[in-house]
Amino acid sequence: MDTALSTIAAVNLYQLFFMQRIRHWVLATFILTFLVIIAGGVVRTTQSGMGCPDWPKCFGKWIPPTNAAELPPDFEKYLKKQDIDHTFNALHTWIEYFNRLLGALLGFFAVIQVLVLFFKRVQYSRSFRLAIAFLTVVILTGLFGAIVVKLNLAHLSISVHLLFALVLVQVQLALLLSLQSKLFFIPVSKKVKKLVVAFLIILLTQAVLGTLVRMYVDDVSRTLHYEQRETWLAAMPVNFLLHRSFSWFVLATVLFLGWYCRNIAGIKNQVLMLVAIVFLNMIAGIALFYAGMPAVAQPIHLLLATCAITQTMRILLQANSKGIA
Repeated sequence: MDTALSTIAAVNLYQLFFMQRIRHWVLATFILTFLVIIAGGVVRTTQSGMGCPDWPKCFGKWIPPTNAAELPPDFEKYLKKQDIDHTFNALHTWIEYFNRLLGALLGFFAVIQVLVLFFKRVQYSRSFRLAIAFLTVVILTGLFGAIVVKLNLAHLSISVHLLFALVLVQVQLALLLSLQSKLFFIPVSKKVKKLVVAFLIILLTQAVLGTLVRMYVDDVSRTLHYEQRETWLAAMPVNFLLHRSFSWFVLATVLFLGWYCRNIAGIKNQVLMLVAIVFLNMIAGIALFYAGMPAVAQPIHLLLATCAITQTMRILLQANSKGIA
């Protein structure tokens, strides 16, 4: 009897240890996904998108050149694809190459989490399906990266590429929460859940407006050879005015949501975090305009926008309104 109990205890302990390791890996993959988004933002703000003018190689090599002397004999066919000055820039090349390496690393992490969850696919069927979905989106994102390069950073291709990244974060978030215990789920009323859904729609609308502003900035900056950053929004186009005005509506809405949830245990702190993220992102947006479009503020603005959408999704995924009016 004692031997049987000891065996059961050992098995349970092993199961607990195994699942803990899986959760750690899923969390690490979640963090890495954000790092990939940051790297993509740095690529955009430094105009390094065509630093590697071909895909999946870079100047026809798996390890890109570090100086012009290492360029291949037919390097002209690669440089003519660039939209800046058609010259080799080692910094741009390696920024883009590092971005691709992070993407490849994310793919490796995605494969591992599918493999480890395969052995738990019966007990954690939803988690296993989400892991497969994440790996699928990672592969599609990587393949679409080739299209972005092929189209020479066309507006629509960049926007779709960013959309893939946002989907990646949300799928991995759902996977991470699916492995948590039921203690992490928050009981809320259906009205609160509807308010959070409405705010998510507002955030996504603001993200679309921000994308339109980015398209305008891309056109203006290209004509100025990516110089005179302080003049990129000098004309104050309609897209920018809409995006700026709508940001006040976003702030007012999230403040109302924070006030409405101020006495609801469990969700209060989550909403307060959301309020802080939105407020910080608004400051980053103000800095972009009034400080002359500093390069560092662009990836920060993108990151905070992603965090705001992700935090809203986290609240929705954790909110449990069953049986609550």
